[in-house]
Amino acid sequence: MANEFNNTADKILDVIKKSKRILLHCHPYPDPDSIGSVLAMTMVLKNMGVEVVPIMGDSDYPNNLKSLPHHDLLLKKNFSEINQNDFDLFIILDSSSLDQISRLNEIKISSNIKTIVVDHHISNQKFGDINLIDETCSSTCQLLFDLFTRWNIKIDGDMAICMFLGIYADTGGFKYQNTTDKTFLVASKLANINHNFQKVIFEMENNKSPQEILYTGLALSSIEKYFSGKVAMASVTYSEIKKHGITKENTQTGVANTLISATGWDIGINFVETEPNEITVNLRTRDAEKYDVSLVAKSVGKGGGHKAAAGTTIYEPFEIAKKLLLDTLEKTFPCLNK
Repeated sequence: MANEFNNTADKILDVIKKSKRILLHCHPYPDPDSIGSVLAMTMVLKNMGVEVVPIMGDSDYPNNLKSLPHHDLLLKKNFSEINQNDFDLFIILDSSSLDQISRLNEIKISSNIKTIVVDHHISNQKFGDINLIDETCSSTCQLLFDLFTRWNIKIDGDMAICMFLGIYADTGGFKYQNTTDKTFLVASKLANINHNFQKVIFEMENNKSPQEILYTGLALSSIEKYFSGKVAMASVTYSEIKKHGITKENTQTGVANTLISATGWDIGINFVETEPNEITVNLRTRDAEKYDVSLVAKSVGKGGGHKAAAGTTIYEPFEIAKKLLLDTLEKTFPCLNK
């Protein structure tokens, strides 16, 4: 495994050195791992003297991550707004499939641009010309730490804090199943480089907009239970979020995590119609070995993720999408009916 990683890492570095202009992107509804990995890679490439263009992608930059250094480098463009002919390399971070590059239009990557995928999701479709996928890593940021170490990159304080936050968030504060002893070791090394991690964590966790709090209230007041109470779903229609002035970005709160904090609710679902006939679904489980929710995310709509935490988008009317999701849960996990 180490030899395979080293060989792939060396190939990636060789391609980077031969490239003149490199594109990076954040996935839709970017989390700290997406943004942290893009910012860290941007800084590394700039230090190499390579021209790099990181784009924000489909979504606005989240307010709770504005304490991350150099976030102003992210251009407010999505994939359809760039000219692929301006680039010879596209490094795709923390994205398991093409629709994680953008969901606004069908993604067609020009044959003139080489692609490198670096990711840790078990659902990754390995769609790049070069793929560095390690599902044993807690996060893409942890994988980048290994990559930069192999390249003998000196990680400075700005890179360190971006990667630390990506690791912290993707492990749920070091409590998800993807947390290992190596995760703690890498996080410790990054924290030793930049001691300011407490402030960045505080800003991330305590910088919610009033609309986010309002959405959480709406969602929690809508809870329905299925399969003898093993599944708890919070579902909110587009008309409801529109009526309260809530945007798409305001709906990506920790509702699903809140649901599985209740004993007996083995699967928690945040089900919200963010646009008419466009349902964003976040799935979480208390028991990832019994309920691998990434299987559900891959089976219905356009999604993927981890065993314990996954997401998908279903392009159907609200009630049809809900039935489709419940039918998929029943088919994927027959034990829910026992």
